[in-house]
Amino acid sequence: MSRWSAETLRIALAPGEAALLNPRGTRVLTTHERSAASLLPLLDEALSDPAWHGRRVEVVLSQHFVRHVLTPPPGKALRRNEEAALVAASLREIYGDEAKQWNVQVLSQPPQAGLVGAAVDESFTQQLDALLARHGFRDVTIRPLASFAAPRLPKKLQGWWVLVEPGWLSLFGGTHGIWQHLTALPVGADWAATLPELIEREAAWTTLPERPSVWIQALGVGTVPTPTSGTARWQVLPHDSQTHGALALAGI
Repeated sequence: MSRWSAETLRIALAPGEAALLNPRGTRVLTTHERSAASLLPLLDEALSDPAWHGRRVEVVLSQHFVRHVLTPPPGKALRRNEEAALVAASLREIYGDEAKQWNVQVLSQPPQAGLVGAAVDESFTQQLDALLARHGFRDVTIRPLASFAAPRLPKKLQGWWVLVEPGWLSLFGGTHGIWQHLTALPVGADWAATLPELIEREAAWTTLPERPSVWIQALGVGTVPTPTSGTARWQVLPHDSQTHGALALAGI
């Protein structure tokens, strides 16, 4: 079990699947729909069971439902509202008017580095918040999977962080604890075989070391082989190869 309070309910939401986890047990809910909103009726019904009642809940959102951005370096220290405005503007440049409907979280970095933003559909998070409040939860945390997973990394990562879950790969590059590059893409079952090529391609856009360390953090995808090609130094973080899907995300 992860390092969280015994009174906490952990909920993970992924395309077509929701998982509930607390000290009393687990439950997995499935649907043929792939949107985040399609999981809300399933969750509403499941939380009517007193076994899941509590005060505190942490919701882990699959990276499928999150859009990240790295802004241009602001060059000076910004206030929190200015940081949020810069991230929102960068998202609109990439995704257009759709980004106006997103809730934005910001990770501050030194002024010579860009800000890291994470965005989720605001209508969905409002509905989820209201649903959890109806079921008695008063202490609610809703965050992307990357936010829960990052603490397992080396504190001063020099190179790449590969965060993999079923069907999706998030790639972050950084040095001295500062993120300098990020991308995300859908992947198939052969993601490990194509990873060296992806790293080499993305490295062409960065100033990261020529022979970087690559930390692979895989959740819910089974056994992860260590790549043998490419020039990187590969490191596979410990993972549970027997737990699959959203349940693996809930146990992070």
